[in-house]
Amino acid sequence: MPATAITKKRCKEECAVLKKRFVTDLEECQRLWKKFIPVKSLSDLWDFRFCFQRHFNHRPFFLVLEDEEGIAGILPLSYLAQADTFVFFPGETWKERTWIERTPIYAREHEIVQELFHRCPERTYLRYMDVSQGCGFPDLDLDEIGYVLYPSSLDFDLGKYEKRFSHKKIKEIRKAITSLSAKGNLFNSNRLDDFEVLVEMNLERFGASSYFHDERFKDGFRDVMFFLYRKGCLRLFSLEINGKTAAVDLGALYLGTYTVYLGGTDRDYPGVAKVMNMHHLEFACKHRIHKVDFLCGDFHWKKLWHLDPEPLHKFVSPALSAEDRSEENSKGGFVFLSGPGEKLDLSGQGSGLHAR
Repeated sequence: MPATAITKKRCKEECAVLKKRFVTDLEECQRLWKKFIPVKSLSDLWDFRFCFQRHFNHRPFFLVLEDEEGIAGILPLSYLAQADTFVFFPGETWKERTWIERTPIYAREHEIVQELFHRCPERTYLRYMDVSQGCGFPDLDLDEIGYVLYPSSLDFDLGKYEKRFSHKKIKEIRKAITSLSAKGNLFNSNRLDDFEVLVEMNLERFGASSYFHDERFKDGFRDVMFFLYRKGCLRLFSLEINGKTAAVDLGALYLGTYTVYLGGTDRDYPGVAKVMNMHHLEFACKHRIHKVDFLCGDFHWKKLWHLDPEPLHKFVSPALSAEDRSEENSKGGFVFLSGPGEKLDLSGQGSGLHAR
């Protein structure tokens, strides 16, 4: 028998004997996260996630698979009582969708990944998964497109990036930047009070569609800002024009990736977003940063700025998929299923829930 066939047979046998339990004690979830969850970005850190957990306060519900060798896989979930759904921890929802992207999971072997999805609670909705670097993922649906730029592929030369634009378009961008610069501008870095200005401008621009319309999200992101500042990763840039703050963007630099999370602009200064975007890219090239991540979001400017698209994927459990297809969406109670006839106790008694 070929070695690959033997390996697959062994993994299949190992998956068959895996036992499943659900951990709902927050301190135990923290221990598991810090010990097993791989860290590739700031949002993979427990302290980053806890900034939102503190304010959303959803119940953690970590799926753990284990055998005689120990823990084989972890799917970090939270239970959203109002939506009766399981999502990635900590369940920081905006318009009933989680916000944090590229949540990592732990699998001792590639084959364990698919087993985690197979054994997750029936009403599970997991978003923004990056499957480009991993193996073993089941067939997933396309979710949204992430927009990034790799200055390293451009030899950290901003001029090479500008060649992605038509001559007319880059001329328009440069003209807008020159026009605002002529009015006298000044960039400030890490003035923490500018966060409140960012929030105010974002709410004025987007109203009820703003993340910050939800107090939990606003307070959570304020905590994130302080966490990033303490860690030395914060990049809170604000632009003053004639002494007035015209734009504020909140980002962070960690492990070679510069992430721009969100921002706000003053309507009185059209074109100021172009100045901010170019400032981020100049910063990345100057400091030889490997990757700039502008995250997902159906914002037209991301396509216009010729950023590199990276598809992210989602997992929707069969029960939720069936609901989406159904013309009648039942408002009654649901039974959480992880297998035929298997009920999950959501009473909150004890530190962990067990199922086999």
